[in-house]
Amino acid sequence: MSIPTTNPIVVAPSPTPFRPDDSVDHAAIERNVERWLKTPLSGFVLNSENGEEQFLSESERMEIVRTVNAARGGEKFIVGGVDSSSITDSIRTAEALVAGGAEMIRIRIPRLTSNVSEYFEEVVPRVPAPVVIIHQMAPGAFHGGEAPVGAPAEVIGDLVDIDNVFGYIASGNVRFEARVRNFVTTDKPFWLGNGVLLLAMSAIGANGACLMFGNVAPTECHEIISSVMKGDLATAQKVQTRIMEADHQILDRGAAGIKAALDILGYDGGSPRSPNPPVTDTGRKVIQSAMQVAGLV
Repeated sequence: MSIPTTNPIVVAPSPTPFRPDDSVDHAAIERNVERWLKTPLSGFVLNSENGEEQFLSESERMEIVRTVNAARGGEKFIVGGVDSSSITDSIRTAEALVAGGAEMIRIRIPRLTSNVSEYFEEVVPRVPAPVVIIHQMAPGAFHGGEAPVGAPAEVIGDLVDIDNVFGYIASGNVRFEARVRNFVTTDKPFWLGNGVLLLAMSAIGANGACLMFGNVAPTECHEIISSVMKGDLATAQKVQTRIMEADHQILDRGAAGIKAALDILGYDGGSPRSPNPPVTDTGRKVIQSAMQVAGLV
């Protein structure tokens, strides 16, 4: 499927289910994809912090892309993640992701170099698919807050203007990103990245999202952004208020939290990869209670 052209686009970093022996459970991935195909989710983001990328080998990450590509049957679209400060390695990884079925490549602003402009000027034209730049300098810090800044707002605007850059995924630093929005051309998507910030970021001009909460509440995420885009702030605020605690309780527990939430909804979530522990029984009850208030279960 081609990349959607109508906003809002809502994609979600897909969790990686594991078997009891800690190997990747590809059959569970297929079952999850089949269910997500029936939701308003626009696409799948693979090779992400939410998918436990740091606990997967490169061959495992590529095989997951191929599994999702086969399971989706040509529906929705795949965003493949690249997290490397090396120009050469980033291009190589992007080419492999596209070969596996990705239609878009998500590239983090590199964390180990200050020369981000040269990095993107060299990488983006050589990636064989549209690129979306993500401002996520502290992967795994799902709590948001004063997220680290990877480049000045003006520089980020220039990076998004590069040919073959599709759009931008903002960090959780709303104060900083509100200024970035003024430098990102309005004809390119500006996506938010946190469920608690759906209303706030939409109000400053976000017209899409790439967020963990999209795995469990794609309808609500889509409704909040759409309502703000239509000027219906009352509806957006009502939905935001209802889902806020669920988003907080899930994301507060990282990958284990989203997996527990998926289990509650009947997906194959399971436990994080060893040595990370699953959510405790008490934590699972807290998540379930918040999801009930949100109307998700």
